[in-house]
Amino acid sequence: MSLLMLKDKIRASTVCKKWLEAAKSVRVVHKHQWFVSIPTFGNSINLFDPLERKKYTLNLPEKGVTDVAYSKDGWLLMRRSSFVEFFFFNPYSRELISLPDNELPYKAIAFSSAPTSETCTLVTLNRISEYIVAISTCYPGATEWITKKFHCYLAFGPNVHSNLLCVNDRFYCFTSGGVLFEFDPASRTLSQQAWDDVRFPEIHNNEWSYLPKELYLMEQKGELILMYTYGAEKPVVYKLVSSKWEEMSSTLDGLTIFASMYSSETRMDVLGMKNSVYFPKYGLRNNMQCVSYSYNDARYYPGLPERRLLCPVDSLWIDPPPFLK
Repeated sequence: MSLLMLKDKIRASTVCKKWLEAAKSVRVVHKHQWFVSIPTFGNSINLFDPLERKKYTLNLPEKGVTDVAYSKDGWLLMRRSSFVEFFFFNPYSRELISLPDNELPYKAIAFSSAPTSETCTLVTLNRISEYIVAISTCYPGATEWITKKFHCYLAFGPNVHSNLLCVNDRFYCFTSGGVLFEFDPASRTLSQQAWDDVRFPEIHNNEWSYLPKELYLMEQKGELILMYTYGAEKPVVYKLVSSKWEEMSSTLDGLTIFASMYSSETRMDVLGMKNSVYFPKYGLRNNMQCVSYSYNDARYYPGLPERRLLCPVDSLWIDPPPFLK
């Protein structure tokens, strides 16, 4: 394994568990995330290392996979072409875990931990109306999804909202109206809290409505972090400290953010990537690449991005192969 190129090592590690363990035994330290996407045609999955700028391709376990819905702990939540069939897939160990069909629409989806753990819970959130949301839950081994509608006293507006995120067994979603929704799957209760210290006036400004606006919710050591992007402007990052959202310093304090529409990740003190935000992006001929914003240099790399969606909707981030951690 130590003599193999990385591309061949990734393929060899999928042969069986013994070969995977052999690959882990010669691992090197990589703390940053990789960009993952499924091509429009074919039966494969693409991985991109943003630091080394290298692309790798792995075969999927079956045909008819449409997209990746979420990623966490090295696992992908995927959908088949029917759009109601979900399953978990680990691209490195090749493990596949089936789930019951979910025919209900949703605005956001997330799972709490690796599906091999006893605490893994899946949650979907759908906006029925301004004051009604539907939340569905499921877990590996279940035979059906359980759905409950909640009447909210704070509006879940039709504009921009963040991805769904699980922190300390609770699921969170932040809306452009400054409302944080918190769902506890154990008690099946939903709470809401309005925040006056976080506002996004550009979202409601019709004059600039053609510019893309996104909210990204993530966590760092159990603390909520919220990022707001507006066109090609500097991303604004907040951290929830002592029940108050505070804008982070201009250097991000050594943090690296890997942003995507479905799930975002953070890492600390990543060599060569500190104090930056990375967005997945497609270049010419669907070449995988990244756009980053450096808070040290106060600019985008490789240059000012187009005034459109920074993150493709069919891409997100994943932990690198286990023998690279």
